[in-house]
Amino acid sequence: MARSAANPAVQADGSGAQSRVRDLEPLFAPKSIAVIGASRTPGTVGSAIPSNLILGGYTGVVYPVNPKAKSIMGARCVPSISAIDDHVDLAVIILPAPAVEKAVLEAADHGTKHLVIISAGFKEVGEEGAQRERRIKAIADERGLSIIGPNCLGVINTAPDVRMNASFGRDMPRPGRIGLISQSGALCTALLDYAKGHHLGFSRFISFGNKCDVTEVDLLRCLASDRNTDIIMMYVEDISDGQAFVNAAYEITHGSNPKPILAMKTGRTAQGAAAAASHTGSLAGSDEVYDAIMSQAGVIRVNSVEDLFNFAPVFLDNRMPAGNQTAIVTNAGGPGIMATDACIRNGMELAKFGEYTLKSLKFQMPPAANIKNPVDVIGDAKHDRYRSALDAVTADANVHQIVVIVTPQTMTDVVEIAEVVGEAKEFCDKPIVACFMGAVDVSPGVELLRKHDVPVYMFPEDAMQALAVRERFARWTRSPSLGYKHFDVQAEAVDAIFAEELAAGRNQLVEVKALAVFEKYGFPIVPYSLARTADEAVEAARRMEFPVVLKIAGPKILHKTDVGGVKLNLTNDDEVRTGFNNMIATVKERMGADVEIWGVLVQKMLPKGKEIILGMTRDPRFGPLLMFGLGGIYTEALRDVAFRLAPIRENVAGEMIKDIRSYRLLEGVRGERPSDMAAIADCLLRLSQLVTSHPQIKELDINPLMVYPRGQGAMVADARVILSE
Repeated sequence: MARSAANPAVQADGSGAQSRVRDLEPLFAPKSIAVIGASRTPGTVGSAIPSNLILGGYTGVVYPVNPKAKSIMGARCVPSISAIDDHVDLAVIILPAPAVEKAVLEAADHGTKHLVIISAGFKEVGEEGAQRERRIKAIADERGLSIIGPNCLGVINTAPDVRMNASFGRDMPRPGRIGLISQSGALCTALLDYAKGHHLGFSRFISFGNKCDVTEVDLLRCLASDRNTDIIMMYVEDISDGQAFVNAAYEITHGSNPKPILAMKTGRTAQGAAAAASHTGSLAGSDEVYDAIMSQAGVIRVNSVEDLFNFAPVFLDNRMPAGNQTAIVTNAGGPGIMATDACIRNGMELAKFGEYTLKSLKFQMPPAANIKNPVDVIGDAKHDRYRSALDAVTADANVHQIVVIVTPQTMTDVVEIAEVVGEAKEFCDKPIVACFMGAVDVSPGVELLRKHDVPVYMFPEDAMQALAVRERFARWTRSPSLGYKHFDVQAEAVDAIFAEELAAGRNQLVEVKALAVFEKYGFPIVPYSLARTADEAVEAARRMEFPVVLKIAGPKILHKTDVGGVKLNLTNDDEVRTGFNNMIATVKERMGADVEIWGVLVQKMLPKGKEIILGMTRDPRFGPLLMFGLGGIYTEALRDVAFRLAPIRENVAGEMIKDIRSYRLLEGVRGERPSDMAAIADCLLRLSQLVTSHPQIKELDINPLMVYPRGQGAMVADARVILSE
């Protein structure tokens, strides 16, 4: 992502979006910390934070701020931050909510630019707290401050040259290569304890609470630039700026030094789908929004805390699998079958061994062993047989990753086998994970595997799921990074149409107006003409050749079929003339004689093709959300759709098409020719530009877009556009 020449603190990526890049290092590596609200009372937050800093071995200077105490934990207290005769890099505030604003101003006056507000009592408690929070945000903007919180657990940096535990968590986590950011402070304490039980360590650990100033996007960028962080975990309840999140996360997961982001997002809601005026609006609940933007940015969305910690170990190994061909080595047939099923279920394949590998295995394995994948070294196998099997399969060019399964049997030397697996991991350039099934008997081997940094699981399904997630991320990092395509369009003419409709008090464009909008953006439009008389309709039908379709056109007639306003497959002059007259009469009968009718839309009757839907709904927080899926009457019934946040890169259009379950229908089944995917992708990219360039569009549908076999294009048959009033 290139930096803007106009402002080195701003980044632009070609999408038209810009984001501020903040230097937050003093928050995580401060040379001095003032703890405002430090306390001598055991069991309080004010006592826990100075205690964690001092006993945790913080390498900087701690200034407890308490006007009523002389010292805390052997550190001399000061009555206020202004009494400190030195620069303070970081202020941690633990005061009652009404006193926080004053403390922020005093810290800013003293020259402190970075603050962590632990205190609760802000927007989470109601309007009065929200007003306090807004005032603090205003101070941060005016004084150039960076504030984490309020209502948070604090921040931790385990780097040996910092060792800062500015939180009220119970323990300093062990050092590691995982950076974690969490919106929930309570969850942070549970995650710390859970990680301890799984022998995982952290580089940085941030609870950001209400994020009145510093957001998850700022923290993602900070962790991405941290040399001690290889994996980013995040727990969020909402995302502040969807486009900024996509840009930042894409850069992190798809840059020159990609880092995986494992994200857990909670708070699934319907978000007013019932009130939506388009198919797209009714299908785009808030959870679909988050799925879309995370997929678009290469973020791995997980469903549980357990998934977070199951997936993380495979990413601590920086060796990327070259593909999804997986080898399984086991000493029991049943677990081998379980692993095989999980492999296929998670979208991977069993590797087919080369002839040399099969000969090597046949020579070294006993006659009862299975030398085909999965390799069953049988129940009496000891470490030497595992070594022979691993030597053979790791050298096979067809193998991209390996799962080693051990079940504890009487003759199983668990520790020696673990040592063999650890050695294989050191000398192999392919990812290896272990599945030591059981709990007590295999525990010495599990401990040894952890010392070798080999990911180890209790069950084959967990091991395979983690490998599959890792393989998909590896594939993502290798995928092309294309830019944003811009078409030569008539944007001013579209603005004029919108202005005319809104001036007339119409925010829902009837079909003839909607078709004009798409036509000016270069969409392939079915031939059409607005006829005001039966003779004009006949003449238009002759020009475009029979058969034709007639559709009523009027500013208040939105559901044409319901009022008799659609007639299909008219094949001659008489049918068109009769159809025109009967349609006008029927619509007036059903809607009233004074209903405003502009005329009848005459359209070429399109040949049969695949019906798909393209759409957009403008999410109030994230902006334009594009939709692609199966069209026609089944759109909402099947809900087989894919979403992405606009603007989309060139390759994203193809990804959207492949995302739907019914993609196979577009590829062609039972002798059908494949559909014109390039034409669909072109329409998606044009739609992305349209909705990005015209923020007054609230929702729209193209339903159906008729798609024909490869090379024959696509055609917009019907459309709806809804503007913001």
